[in-house]
Amino acid sequence: MMDNFDDKYKKKNPFSVPEEYFGHLTDQVLERIREEEKPQKVSFVNLLKPYMGLAAIFLLAFLIVQFVVPHFIDSNKMLKKANTEIVANTEEGVAEDLVLDGSFNPTSEEILEYLSTEVSDYDLIYAELY
Repeated sequence: MMDNFDDKYKKKNPFSVPEEYFGHLTDQVLERIREEEKPQKVSFVNLLKPYMGLAAIFLLAFLIVQFVVPHFIDSNKMLKKANTEIVANTEEGVAEDLVLDGSFNPTSEEILEYLSTEVSDYDLIYAELY
């Protein structure tokens, strides 16, 4: 049965090429190449589209951070601003009013002196481990 099928379709080619196809083919290809070589005009808006999108993303992120995020943060967890009063407990149990000064900028010697008086050797060793 397979032999009949092969014999039937081997003799006849089911595909055909239109008349003068290969004669016009080179002209068609050269015409398409010439069309692609023509410089395409780029409008100013198309040139700025990527930058406008980027600016819109930054604007959206800014608006979310400024207006949406503060409504979801608990007021107790927000950072304190400079020059606000904080009540701190001392070792004697007496509360003191502390004023944070935003202009305070200690030198490295003052930091080392503070650490040497306030931090124990065990705390330093523990900090080095982690």
